[in-house]
Amino acid sequence: MEWFPDWSLWLILGFLLCILEIIISGVFIIWWGGAAIVVAIGVALYPIPLSWQLSIFAILAIIFSLIWWKYQHSKDIRDDQNNTLNAREHNMLGVQGAIVELLENGIARGKFGDTTWRVIGENLQVGDNVQVNKVDGITLFVDKV
Repeated sequence: MEWFPDWSLWLILGFLLCILEIIISGVFIIWWGGAAIVVAIGVALYPIPLSWQLSIFAILAIIFSLIWWKYQHSKDIRDDQNNTLNAREHNMLGVQGAIVELLENGIARGKFGDTTWRVIGENLQVGDNVQVNKVDGITLFVDKV
């Protein structure tokens, strides 16, 4: 393939890998495509043997993939720390409701939204407006508002 310069093959491979990434969307092959494009630029500027081209491609593909993995992994950890999905404590803190039934020893039933909860607080009376300040399992600890 003397009529096809080395750099153009790398460029075609790079764009094909990027297009393949769009089709399969694994967020991984695009970095191999980027490595191939960088090799194409390098070979266009300074012709090097094929063995060096393959080595540089492999090293760049690994480096680009690891950089992306490290970035994405740290972003996932930050997102998980800020996620309140299925974290009842975060969702219920500060919510206001009303006492609908007295049970015994400072324990009552409180209505928060469309649900009644077991609540614990001091000197609670039916009709008191309360605010959640702590959650322990299915028990809400409340203060009068």
